[in-house]
Amino acid sequence: MSTDEKVSDIEKSSQVNSVVQQSWTEEEERKLVWKLDWRLLPVVTVLYLANFIDRTNVGNAKVAGLEKDLGLKGVQYNLGLSIFYILYSFSEVPSNLILKKVGADRWIPSLVLGFGLVCTCTSVIKDFSGFMGVRAMLGLMEGGMMPGVAYYLSTYYKRHELVFRICIFVSASSTSGAFGGLLASGLLKIKQLDFLPHGQWRNIFFVEGLITIFLALCGYFLLPGPKERTNFLNEREREIAVGRLSLEAVVEDKNVLHAGWGRAFLSVNTWVCAICFLLNNMSVQGISLFMPSLLKGMGYSTIKSQLYTVPVYITASVWSVGLAYSSFKIGRRGIPLLITTPIAIIGLAILLGSADHHANYGAIFLVAIGVFPQGPLFLTWATNNAEPSTVRAVTSAFVVSVGSLGPIVSSWIYLAWDAPRYHIANAVQLGAQCGILCLITFLIWHNVKENSKRQAGGRNYRLDKPEHVVKQLGDKHPEFRLTI
Repeated sequence: MSTDEKVSDIEKSSQVNSVVQQSWTEEEERKLVWKLDWRLLPVVTVLYLANFIDRTNVGNAKVAGLEKDLGLKGVQYNLGLSIFYILYSFSEVPSNLILKKVGADRWIPSLVLGFGLVCTCTSVIKDFSGFMGVRAMLGLMEGGMMPGVAYYLSTYYKRHELVFRICIFVSASSTSGAFGGLLASGLLKIKQLDFLPHGQWRNIFFVEGLITIFLALCGYFLLPGPKERTNFLNEREREIAVGRLSLEAVVEDKNVLHAGWGRAFLSVNTWVCAICFLLNNMSVQGISLFMPSLLKGMGYSTIKSQLYTVPVYITASVWSVGLAYSSFKIGRRGIPLLITTPIAIIGLAILLGSADHHANYGAIFLVAIGVFPQGPLFLTWATNNAEPSTVRAVTSAFVVSVGSLGPIVSSWIYLAWDAPRYHIANAVQLGAQCGILCLITFLIWHNVKENSKRQAGGRNYRLDKPEHVVKQLGDKHPEFRLTI
């Protein structure tokens, strides 16, 4: 059986209780998906690239003198990192619910505009209180970005199509590291802008903030609205876009707003993916925020510590996209995760056990390659196993929200007195990756077992309930097959 036939079988297993009849050809649908890819993905990828740059440029500014110029003492820098992720975490679920009300085409560019303005304002702060204020506001503005885009894409793409598309836009996080490192090194070489207070690192925030604001304004015009009425699709394409997702749905998406909260919070898939996302973010955000510091601790200059991050991020980005494509083709999430996680474990073990600078630089490559693909795969795994759309929206926001607690841990394991080797950080992240490996294995076993029960009729008792209840079963429906 071919890969495409396997994916088709996965789709067909979910096509129950549908009143929609397919009235289009495979060629028409293929052309539609191609058109969606070329219109949606470039826009959300660039906007998320700006999101990640504005979040992590504080790491570039740190090695360029931010702590000294703001008079930060002791753990005040760590406090600034923590407040960002606390507010980031709390804003995600409410942001996705607002997005459902006002529309992604309006809400997502508004978020980008908000954190672009905050980034620009960071260039004029003068002390610890200002640093805490802008980091808190940045967390509020950025929190809704990843779950918002993930949900937005799920309204256009089928379940098996989603993993590759989500990874494309999330790969912007690793791409942004390369771009951010190059941009930061360039902005540190030019003369400080005259109207800014002392500190050449301020160039980074001011220029990158202005770029983000410009991208947000473009987003208002370029990000398509709901598929039912967007102008970039013609009438026939809109019909196919709506119909093909209706065929895949297993319930009518009515009167399930409140049920969506409970269903998302009670799902084993949601919780396992959320915990894994938390453990993954400890490494992703840790390496993103502290890689320049790690490299400077190896003896590289301020400029070189920015530039040497570039090949690491590029390699991680290529690997992430390639692994996501493989996951898309085989229709599985657990196997790619079982491949990439041991790579991170090996890298962290080298960082923990070796003092050789060359070995440590190579280990950073392994860590980045191992951890960067995990986030989009876990997020997609959770949303693949969440139906209907309200449950999926809450699930995507909840997974990212729980995952956002990971960077708070990262903020407190990279301690100044533990530099330059950061034994504590490496040991904690090594344990986290080992935990991820165990949880991946458990979730694969759980989903295989559950699908077998459904196949054997072990969940058919759920169909004995009133019709309106059956129509709201979603991923609990006996004919729904969990992605493995």
